[in-house]
Amino acid sequence: MPNIQVNGTSLYYETHGSGVPIVFIHGHLSSHHMFEPQVEYFSKRAKVIVLDLRGYGNSGKLNVEVEDIVATQCRDLKELLDKLNLPKVTLVGCSSGSLLVQKFAEAYPDSVNALVLVDSYFYGPCGPFGTKNGIWKLLEACSWISYYLPAEFFLRSLRVTYHRWIPAYSILRNELFHKRPTESVKQRMALLRTDFNSGLSRLRMPVLCVAGRQSEWFVNQMNKAVEWFACAQKAVIEDAIYPSHLCQPLEFNRILLNFLIDQQLFRLEQQHSG
Repeated sequence: MPNIQVNGTSLYYETHGSGVPIVFIHGHLSSHHMFEPQVEYFSKRAKVIVLDLRGYGNSGKLNVEVEDIVATQCRDLKELLDKLNLPKVTLVGCSSGSLLVQKFAEAYPDSVNALVLVDSYFYGPCGPFGTKNGIWKLLEACSWISYYLPAEFFLRSLRVTYHRWIPAYSILRNELFHKRPTESVKQRMALLRTDFNSGLSRLRMPVLCVAGRQSEWFVNQMNKAVEWFACAQKAVIEDAIYPSHLCQPLEFNRILLNFLIDQQLFRLEQQHSG
């Protein structure tokens, strides 16, 4: 699959299948590989697009100022969709990828059919706990050191955490060996500086919020999001933690498919033809 030049950088992307366009946006410290089960399933039923955001995977460097990173990645995505002749798509974002698709929807509402936010969280410059507490800032900065540690340092804890969800473990393990530490720190700084909940109520497209039952914090965040959006619904996946779409891919795929059908973005005959 090709790299394409957009907005002064090179983006790696893949397209699979045909039909209604669904774009999957990965989260922090990951890449397009985070959606392998979804690509396999939905490419038989729809046109699936996955990509590596600027600064991740096989895409170009995160060579912009920290305060411009999120807006720049939104423009990257817009130019990619324009070059692929996709005027309107459904966006599925996981974790910080869900924050990016919200900002994209704010900037380009006419380009979005619907949003699907998976294991999302919502906070702005004050941080995830609504505070500018110096201790929290220090802990956050210290955590960035972990980005530079070798992948082997995390394998045991990863194996223990995901021993019940082998597909999730396999993909997350692979992602550990392909991280880009310095650019990951820049991206994290950009996420912390961006206010993601200020314009949520203005978004009028359908929104689906998904979280795993065993990630209580993500479930609480999802419940908040449903209150903020004008046209939102929620789904909780049993026996799942982050990333819930990898812990229970069959259930997630069913939920997403039903959402697309309910929103009349996907016809039942398309499902049967796959």
